Amino acid sequence: MANLKDTSLKGTSLLSVAAIVLYAVTAVAQSATDNCRPAQVIPLTGSEPPAKIVIDPPLAGPLASRGVAIIQYCAENVHIAPVFGANAQAVSPRVGHVHVRLDDASWVWADASGNPIILMGLPPGPHKVLIELEDANHHTLDKGTVTFVIPEKIAAEQHQ
Repeated sequence: MANLKDTSLKGTSLLSVAAIVLYAVTAVAQSATDNCRPAQVIPLTGSEPPAKIVIDPPLAGPLASRGVAIIQYCAENVHIAPVFGANAQAVSPRVGHVHVRLDDASWVWADASGNPIILMGLPPGPHKVLIELEDANHHTLDKGTVTFVIPEKIAAEQHQ
């Protein structure tokens, strides 16, 4: 019976160590975008802290192997949602969306999904993406820029 007890204690210890290691690996693997998830159940009271956009550089793997720029971002103190108009200004926590501008183009596109920005088929060379965090009435709250290079080799392979 004592032998069974020792086995049970060893099994419990191993499970505890495994759980701690799994938690540590998960915490290390998180990116900046993982830290921006607002609490969904606690309403804010009083004034809200300033909105901020956090932008990660494009994922290295898809950029190097296929010339695809996958840009993850998140908004702090703003819930990204497809809600627009004057009445949306009264919502708390505040809602907004992003405007995306590629290579200083005169046009932008708006996105309210909160999903990563994925750019494909760009010509080889350097590129710049400006991401502006907007309120529900298209007023800029914060912005950030990310630059990257589409490799010449990848672009040549895609056009063959």
